[in-house]
Amino acid sequence: MRTLPSIANCMIAGAILMINLLDPALGQQNLQPQVSSDPPSMDRGLNENRLDSSGPSRSSSSRTLRSSTSRATYVRVARAPNMFGDTLPPRVTYLPFSSDGQATGPISAFTAPLGGGGSYNIAENNTSVPTDRVYFVYNGFFNAASNTIGFGANGPIQQSVDLHRYLLGFEKTFLDGQASLDVRMPFIDGLSFQTFGISSDGGNVGNMTMYLKGLLYADDASAFATGLGIGLPTGSDFDVNFPAAGSAGSLTIRNETVTLMPFVASTISLNDRWFLQSFGQILFVATGDTVVSNNQEVGIYNPQNLLQADIGLGRWLWRDSTRPYFTGLAGVCELHYTSTIQDSDVLNMPVGNPLAGQLANSENRLDLLHLTSGLHAQLGPMSSLRVGAVVPLKQAPDRVFDSEIQVSFNRRF
Repeated sequence: MRTLPSIANCMIAGAILMINLLDPALGQQNLQPQVSSDPPSMDRGLNENRLDSSGPSRSSSSRTLRSSTSRATYVRVARAPNMFGDTLPPRVTYLPFSSDGQATGPISAFTAPLGGGGSYNIAENNTSVPTDRVYFVYNGFFNAASNTIGFGANGPIQQSVDLHRYLLGFEKTFLDGQASLDVRMPFIDGLSFQTFGISSDGGNVGNMTMYLKGLLYADDASAFATGLGIGLPTGSDFDVNFPAAGSAGSLTIRNETVTLMPFVASTISLNDRWFLQSFGQILFVATGDTVVSNNQEVGIYNPQNLLQADIGLGRWLWRDSTRPYFTGLAGVCELHYTSTIQDSDVLNMPVGNPLAGQLANSENRLDLLHLTSGLHAQLGPMSSLRVGAVVPLKQAPDRVFDSEIQVSFNRRF
């Protein structure tokens, strides 16, 4: 298993190389934390006595922390746009059995994520700096689920399914802005399948995720945070029905998984144009999903624990806070790594049941690597509109979708 430090070191080394290639002068700068104001060419008309185009007031005493060297505000580092992210967790496959308990061939009734797409990664639309905000995120995952719809000359015919996820969230600070609570509620569309008379439906409600985040250190050039997330089983159950078998043809995967997600995060303002974001999270499954077949409990399916590491490099392309609406534009490029920590659970339903079969992550151990790029548009001092795209860098089986598009809107208060 790859360790988080080695992954982070590789990503940071790649980011530094990218900086030197794109802006050689930046690589020669002293990146030690320091308080500095924006040059007129980068952010004209900045009023330091109010909120700027994307961060807290420079003069606010509630936005200060005691550092190891001096007491300094962190307005510049708070301007860094949120990371985009890439999240879609490993999927589960339902493989029907024949009457003798053997697999019926490479036929899967469905391959799809459970719990409305699972719990979120802390890196999704986030930064290490606690912020008062409400937000909306749309994720369109293309070819993110599949089912078998028939047979052809070369074997089973698989149908790929697109998933659409809509998220409402808010984050509220406390302890003088040094900590925050982030609550995210997702809804999903596309988890319905038809396979040889078997219908499957994952519902439309996802699992609520809550993150408690606290700053460890912050100054004008850097911020470091840690915290804990919890994923709650508010999402829909996954129901499988075989009407031809009458009352015996029912299978339900009850959404009961609770996840715990400790994380670390950092934001570094390299200078007035460049910024660097990084996150690291481990997702632990505290409780699994009860599986019920023909009204009888047959076992517990435990999703896999995950290791997640994220790093992003961005640059302000333009800023002018004197404009009334469109006040800034930034470009962001990110790398996201997700690895399963242990082998998949394998749960077999009793032989003789019309819906006898096996539940498991058919790919078992995964190492997902995704590239995200996007644009962040600052709309006045309090709002931002963001559009991004995600592309997997590895081939099957280490990919759970073919591509992704993201649209998000954040409103500070």
